[in-house]
Amino acid sequence: MNRNSNILQYPTVQLPILSDEEAGRQFSKWSYVNIYSLKDLKDIYLISRLVKEKTVKNITEKRNELMHKNEVWGERKILEYLNALVKFDILDSDYNSYTSFFTNGQLNEELTEENVKVLRNIFFKYFRFKELSSWFINPDPSFHKTFSSLTEEDYIHNSNLLFYYSERNRFTDTFLYDKYEKKFIIENDVLMRFWDVFLKWGTTLKILEKFNLSALENDVFADISNKSLSVTYFIKPFKEFDLIKFLQKEFNTKYIWMPEVIFRIARTYRYAIPDIKEFVISMIREKDELTYERTSEIFLIKGKNTQKAIDMATYLFPKMNDSYISTLILRQ
Repeated sequence: MNRNSNILQYPTVQLPILSDEEAGRQFSKWSYVNIYSLKDLKDIYLISRLVKEKTVKNITEKRNELMHKNEVWGERKILEYLNALVKFDILDSDYNSYTSFFTNGQLNEELTEENVKVLRNIFFKYFRFKELSSWFINPDPSFHKTFSSLTEEDYIHNSNLLFYYSERNRFTDTFLYDKYEKKFIIENDVLMRFWDVFLKWGTTLKILEKFNLSALENDVFADISNKSLSVTYFIKPFKEFDLIKFLQKEFNTKYIWMPEVIFRIARTYRYAIPDIKEFVISMIREKDELTYERTSEIFLIKGKNTQKAIDMATYLFPKMNDSYISTLILRQ
């Protein structure tokens, strides 16, 4: 990664995506889904199985009857979920299901391990998710032509980090890679919204990791504010490594800002951030060469007043003994 490069002068390239017409010929028409709540998707499926005459109206009425403590849903919202279940091959076009999915799932309860397995299978089979997943491996249009043959193993073991931000739109529209001096863009508003759906599914199912880079002291890419730049990647199974040697190789200083440590490990190994933080803490306790400086939550959140903002501000700081580690100290 060239920290001195001028991103503003990078050539712009469109990320490959099937048009609605191409998708209709190869897979299905109206193929984007707008479902963020995986728990609600599970609930609508379970409710549909309780309705004998499976019309949108009847399923809507049954949903509002059984979930009366929550907000009342209209038929349009129910139809959105039913259409998604059809696209995922969970229901047929008449909203029937001949195989039982989401077994052991209960209405208005959190997802069980079995529910998560069903949803992970959907994630790796649904062709629009597969398309976006292929961007992590190779953004070239010729490679995109083969995306339907890609597997879960391909994404987890052969993919790369993908940096993203909004340059011309309130939604994500620009993507960067470590190894390409190009800006990859998307221009379709529907696709921009679908990127958020893709990230929601991937992170909820612990397939993808993502985080904002605002806590990093140094710019990852020149000319882009880290406040708007985020990174995402497919999570690899965690394996222990020599943290001391890693730090000596990556940093030419004994005082290392903790978000930089977390980011460098993530960029190198693509492990989940909670696993990285847990490992760093275990090494601090085990290795005499490591110690740390602490900081308080108040310092990190600096007036942020939503749980989402607080979580984002503290995400790259391991918590140890009721305080956050701000700096890792490598004793020589």
